Amino acid sequence: MATRAGRGQLAAALRASWSAQRRALLLALAVSAGLALTRFAAGAAPEWTERLYSRGLYPWIQRALSFASGLSPWSLGELGLLGLAVLIAWRVLRIVRERLRGTGRALELAWTELLRAFTLAGWAFSLYMLAWGLNHARLPYAHGTGLEVRAADAQELEDATREWLRRAQELRESLPENVDGTVAIDGDFEQLASSVARAWERAGLEDPRLTGADPVLRDCTLSFAMKLGGISGIYWPFTAEPHVNTLPPVPQRVFSALHEVAHQRGFAREDEANFLAVLVGSSSGEPTLAYPVALTAFRELHRALRTAAPERAQAIARDTPPPLRRDIEASIAFWTPKSPAQQALRSLSTQVNDTYLKSQGQRLGVASYGRMVDLLLAQRRPRVDTAIDR
Repeated sequence: MATRAGRGQLAAALRASWSAQRRALLLALAVSAGLALTRFAAGAAPEWTERLYSRGLYPWIQRALSFASGLSPWSLGELGLLGLAVLIAWRVLRIVRERLRGTGRALELAWTELLRAFTLAGWAFSLYMLAWGLNHARLPYAHGTGLEVRAADAQELEDATREWLRRAQELRESLPENVDGTVAIDGDFEQLASSVARAWERAGLEDPRLTGADPVLRDCTLSFAMKLGGISGIYWPFTAEPHVNTLPPVPQRVFSALHEVAHQRGFAREDEANFLAVLVGSSSGEPTLAYPVALTAFRELHRALRTAAPERAQAIARDTPPPLRRDIEASIAFWTPKSPAQQALRSLSTQVNDTYLKSQGQRLGVASYGRMVDLLLAQRRPRVDTAIDR
């Protein structure tokens, strides 16, 4: 009898929920499928994506969303996530209440809420693709710039690593230190946001592709959760808000701010966002921005050199001045998980990010962050070749 009654309740739940929501569900699926097809079509024709979306429609979307977000003193992205969490909790509690009452409607409600969640996910995906996601399929930044992206030998890697080491060392000498010997960059988050906005505005004068609405940079109130997941920053495309984890050492925060604004400007690929952070920070004329990006460039090049020629990388490590070592060690210590639970959470977060990036056409996943090295070397080659010709 119980089994028969359960089957009857399930059948009733299926009929009621499907009847109530099939139109919205089918519409969401249709929109999602259409945008998915657009995504794949755009991937096959990046020139059209660049012209019609990334440099056509998207700048207007970016300006509208940035204007709306700028009206709020709080992060609209975080408020939206909070509202979603409250809504989910309320819906779950309704199901639990019906289950405890024994009314027989718990299964019907659960199925209905599942369909609603599926519908919402479809609309969210559609909005994501329209608001920002198609930028994954635009032309690479190197296209049309004359940058020759190719493999490098160990000697070129070593020369570039030492060059960025010298640059970071020179910039570090102009900055004060904290009592623990790490670099001290004065100013609160508002000053950082202003400096980053000025740097991107200046970069836009040199390259029109880098122009855009003033970034609504947010200091994330969920920074502790971001730290557990190994996340230094995140761009929320639904509101055009770059978010920065405020807990890491200052150089990491500065670089993350520049990186997330690159996403806001429509550069979705992680290697390009990293490279543009270095490019914009280096040309900003502000040591408080130039040093963090120089330090990051040095670390990424040094990491690549460790793979290509470990003995050369060890020699450079010995030559690294103590002030830079202290800054690097502070960053490593901050991000190192302190317990097995934190390590497991970090691994899960990395896997989720890796899956997301691969689903968006970045076939290397999280490894694509390190491909900024290819762009750094490509940017350096014309200058080196000119010096040799002389």
